[in-house]
Order: sequence, then structure tokens, then C-alpha cells
Amino acid sequence: MTIVYAREQNLSVEDYAAVVSETTMRTNRPLANPARVAEMLAGSNLIVSARDADGTILGLARCMSDTAWICYCSDLAVKESAQGRGIGKALLDKCTELLGPRIGLVIAAYPEAAPFYEKIGMEPAQAFYRGRTDDK
Repeated sequence: MTIVYAREQNLSVEDYAAVVSETTMRTNRPLANPARVAEMLAGSNLIVSARDADGTILGLARCMSDTAWICYCSDLAVKESAQGRGIGKALLDKCTELLGPRIGLVIAAYPEAAPFYEKIGMEPAQAFYRGRTDDK
């Protein structure tokens, strides 16, 4: 099956929710608040999608970059039904291609996802987090 990876800055809230709702991240994103998801998408300056030949979305990477030094991937999501096909790695590879060689890519991963990132050659790095007071 052919999978198309492309920059998709106008990713819809519906497509975002279609992917994330079928991942372990579904309880950690405000999917019940479409306006908040729309704000998240609007604030992301690099969004890459993975779609099958008929246009069905399979995965996405939602990132923010300063365009000079670093890019933070805040969401890397692949539908559970499409996992194990190299889509997550290919999404990150497409992000790296679009960013170019001057920009590093960082992602804060849930502990259960760490083996995936190590397997694809990413190096572990310590991160810190200050939580939101409004998670809705």
C-alpha cells in the first residue's frame, strides 16, 4: 500500500482527532474541545501527515520550530491499526527533510514510547515539564 507523507499546514481538527483518538494519547489531548484543538493546530508551524492512497489519514506529526536551531515535535501519532508499518519513523524523517540539516528535532516521549524512539536512532535527553492549570 502506498503511503503519502506531506506537509499539511491546514490539517483539519477532524483529521487530527481521527488519528489521536486511535492512539494511547487519546486521554492526554483535548479531543472533546475542538476549538482548543484548532488553536493547537494553528500554533504549529510544521504539520506532516501520512495518508494512504485514498486519502485516509493514518498518522501525523505536529511540530513547532524556531526555523533556525530546533524543532519540537509535540505530537507524533499513528493510528493503532496502522502501527508497525514504519509510519512513525517516516513521519519524523519527512519532518527532518523539510527542516533541513541546520535544525535539530526533539520530542518528549511517554516512558512506554521510549523504546520506539531508541529503535529509530534518537538519543535520549532529559526533559522537564511545568503542567497546565487548565487541561480542557
